[in-house]
Amino acid sequence: MMIGAKTYVEQLKDAEYLELIKERDELIQSIKDFEEKEAVGDRSGDEWCIISPSPVVKYQMHLEYLGALCAFMRKKYNKDYVWGDRDFRDDAERAESD
Repeated sequence: MMIGAKTYVEQLKDAEYLELIKERDELIQSIKDFEEKEAVGDRSGDEWCIISPSPVVKYQMHLEYLGALCAFMRKKYNKDYVWGDRDFRDDAERAESD
């Protein structure tokens, strides 16, 4: 069973902005992977037969998660970097050095 988009974002409320970017990119990749397989009619994997929820449900939920995550990211970016005292460049450089 998958969780709702609101709960999904709630679980990420304490994440750093750069972690949110990584999460967003993983969602986008999952969405793209499904769309590429769907475009050629590839439903040959085991996930179509034995895994619940189905890839179609995961795809739809990932789209919902992505929308909710992007709205949350906009708010967090403004709070931390536009109105706050954080510097995105500094955070990115620090993340690269870790």
